[in-house]
Amino acid sequence: MHSFLQNIRRTGQSPLFWLLFVCGFTLLYFFAEHEGFYFGDDYSYSLYAHQLLHGGFHFDNYSFCHRFMVFVPTSLFYWLWGMNIYTTTLWPLLCTLGTLLLLYAGLHRKHPAATAWALVLLGLYYFQLNTANYLYPDNIVLFFTTACLMVLYKARQPFPSSTQEVFWGVTFAALNLLAFLTKETIVYTVPFYLCVLLYHLKRRENWRFWAAALLAGALLLAAYFLLYKIFSGDALQRLYDIKATNTLETKQEYLDSRATTLLPRLTYKPLLFFIGSGLAIPLAFAALSFFRTGRTALLHLRRSHSFWLVALLSMLLPIWFGTATVDFYKPMPLLPRMFHPLLPTFCLAAGLALEKVWPQRAAFLVLVLLFGLCAGLGEKNLAVMYAPLVVFFMGLFLYRKPVPFALGLAVVALVLCIRPVYFIFKPTVSYYAEQKEIIDRHLKHPAGNYIVLTDSIMLRRHPYFYGFDTPQNYTYQKYSAYLPSMAQRTDTVFLLINNGVLEHPELMAREKEKTILPQFPSARLLARRGKVKLFVLPKDSTR
Repeated sequence: MHSFLQNIRRTGQSPLFWLLFVCGFTLLYFFAEHEGFYFGDDYSYSLYAHQLLHGGFHFDNYSFCHRFMVFVPTSLFYWLWGMNIYTTTLWPLLCTLGTLLLLYAGLHRKHPAATAWALVLLGLYYFQLNTANYLYPDNIVLFFTTACLMVLYKARQPFPSSTQEVFWGVTFAALNLLAFLTKETIVYTVPFYLCVLLYHLKRRENWRFWAAALLAGALLLAAYFLLYKIFSGDALQRLYDIKATNTLETKQEYLDSRATTLLPRLTYKPLLFFIGSGLAIPLAFAALSFFRTGRTALLHLRRSHSFWLVALLSMLLPIWFGTATVDFYKPMPLLPRMFHPLLPTFCLAAGLALEKVWPQRAAFLVLVLLFGLCAGLGEKNLAVMYAPLVVFFMGLFLYRKPVPFALGLAVVALVLCIRPVYFIFKPTVSYYAEQKEIIDRHLKHPAGNYIVLTDSIMLRRHPYFYGFDTPQNYTYQKYSAYLPSMAQRTDTVFLLINNGVLEHPELMAREKEKTILPQFPSARLLARRGKVKLFVLPKDSTR
């Protein structure tokens, strides 16, 4: 019995076990909670991938079309296996798994306990799992950011040979360009890069690494801008489109309310955001870095803990206080996916702090206070996440005997699984599968002329359901654009209502079923799947 318990304890402390666990849970979440389509940015990236494969790709003056590392790999998967919801989201999934592998490969030999903690904190973080299910750039840029940081982590020590120094310098430059081709949020890393560069200059170390990185980076950027000049006529086309997009997406309401909203956004709002998103969990653990005994100098970057802690602080500053626009000051929106590039720093700083302080009872008491504060300041439904942590660490504080950190890992993993498991069993939001079934069965007639009345969101997104090859005999129109005379020139007029999309708060649709159906009193229900309904308008009806 004793040997059995020892084996369980040894397994629970193994970073390889936790790597396999979080990878397995990621795959489980990917297939069990996959909704297929978000009716948002994923439509644009999927369209670009399709255009790249079949012809017709062009710069459309929107910043998304410049993020080649989002849709170029996706177009490859379309070419290999055809277009479907899984080939559309395979690239974000692979990058998610790749990030976990990078964390494991980078630290598991010297810091096995910290690696296990980081894998659990990052791999089971709900919003990181959620963005693996959609063709969004955030998990992709997370992978490239982690790769860049891992190269820099390797470079914190002098390289054994000048050849390796140059090789890793060139690799570092190439990875940063790939990250920039994914999403512009890689710029959050620049303050940290400067910290490491100044640290190395002061110590006169790794100058070949930085010389190779700067030279390779300059050449890559020159080639990048030259290609823009050749194909778009303007070397700075992407920068202009980024500026125009950010300015366009700034609503007048923000400008009108900026005087009252700016101070909260720059002070306490980010703290409340961390609590609401669940990022307060790794941040509370990382805060133990300032508690533990035997402190090291904060800027002694050769030491793992100091390296990741400085990375966290220097990358947090630009997203907390930086601006998303050039024309005027507008802080970055507090959305969980905007913080994805910071996740490796959050989780590794937390893991290394826990590795140092476990099992000091005073540290457990600090965690009780921090998680208790989160439970008090957060929404009521967040108590299910923070209250168990308060109880657990209070129990460890009162127990007065050493407890293996494997038990802490298991409890934290269980708490972090609450949110994703809830969404696995929660009904779908977009009802993509149900709408796809209705379209495939009822809205693909090979002959005749048909009109489909739908909402403003589906009006722009319906080509996705046809693989971007909408039948020529189908016309999609907004509900309000329909005229009774149109029925005389068509075989059938359909009324398509997806209440999942109309009720989704993030999509902000103005139409609702209760206001749509009264406009068409003679509509007859033809099919219903979940919250998706398809009606037929009789030809002799006025509406």
